[in-house]
Amino acid sequence: MGKQPIVSYTFHDVPLDQQEIIKTVVQQNLDGKMDSYLKKIYDNKENAEVRIEYKVSQNKTGKFESSFLFHFDGQQFLYNNKTAFKYPEDLVNHAFQHFKEYLSKMNVK
Repeated sequence: MGKQPIVSYTFHDVPLDQQEIIKTVVQQNLDGKMDSYLKKIYDNKENAEVRIEYKVSQNKTGKFESSFLFHFDGQQFLYNNKTAFKYPEDLVNHAFQHFKEYLSKMNVK
C-alpha cells in the first residue's frame, strides 16, 4: 500500500510488553485486513487522509478497555468496547472488525 494512515495512541496502566503487542496488532490490521478498504479511500480522493487515534487502558481486574477513533476522508467512526477484553490483541481485532463493517455499509470496498 502506498499511503499509510497516521496512527497515534495513548496507554494507561498497560505494561510495556502489552503496549508492543497492541501496536503490532494495529499494524497487522492495517497491512492485512484493512489494506483494500484503505486503498479504496485513497483512490477515491487524491489527498485523502486517514488517521487512527486509540487509547487503551488496563483496568483493576487486568482486562483491557479502549476507544478507537477512525478519521477518514472528512468522516469519523468511534469504537468503544462495551466489555473489557482479557487479551489486548482480541480488543484491537474487534475494533478493526467494527470499522471494516462500518466501511462495508458505506460501500467503501
